[in-house]
Amino acid sequence: MATAIISGLIRNKFNNSHVFVSSPEEDHLEKLKGNFSVNVSKDNREIVNSVSTLVLAVKPNVVGAVLDELSTEIPKNDPLLISIVAGYKIASIEDKLDSKLKIIRAMPNTPASIGMGVSALTANQWIVEEDKSVPESVFGSIGLTCWLEESAFDLFTALIGSGPAYIFYFIEALQKAAKGLNLDESTTKELITEMIKGSSTLANQSEDSLSLLREKVTSPGGVTEKALEVLNRKEVGHSIIEAILEATDKSKTLGGS
Repeated sequence: MATAIISGLIRNKFNNSHVFVSSPEEDHLEKLKGNFSVNVSKDNREIVNSVSTLVLAVKPNVVGAVLDELSTEIPKNDPLLISIVAGYKIASIEDKLDSKLKIIRAMPNTPASIGMGVSALTANQWIVEEDKSVPESVFGSIGLTCWLEESAFDLFTALIGSGPAYIFYFIEALQKAAKGLNLDESTTKELITEMIKGSSTLANQSEDSLSLLREKVTSPGGVTEKALEVLNRKEVGHSIIEAILEATDKSKTLGGS
């Protein structure tokens, strides 16, 4: 995700000489430097001392150790801190750093890697309105953004963060159903994904409700009606809602809420 953000910033004409990146992996740093001409270092402290906005993009299992390492440097430099660490709450960062830092928590999803992500943003009490332009610019470079209360992040994670996996699951099922077309897998995948892309674009651009758009495709006694009868009989819609709610509960458990 860090690479996606860097790519989005550079693609949107952000000055690459103002981007500083740290990582313990030399190969990763060399790749970022080669691809984006950004400043790289293996020293986290050097990064903190070089920036006014710090993006914390580490795995949840190491975030505690990273914050401990930087617990004196971050308050001293007082950057705007943006965390994309999954499940790690703002209060946990505040407890680690013991300061009145301005903190943003962000939750992007994986289509950010192609500039089509959806990111939720939330802020601690020290963030004022003019501070919001920075995270909006950063995450706007990789897709759509929205502001939420942090209490809604678990539902957002289950619905939007994990959402691409549900779409991939649906595509896999459609591919299996398409075997009778006798087409190669790549062609079938292209047909199905274009159908989904076109349908989602129509849903986004049309003034009609989703139910009306569905009804326009569904002729009485026709093929679509028969397929929807099966989905309704199997309570697929109910199962989707149930899956999202249970995933939300799981997110709360992982996040300690």
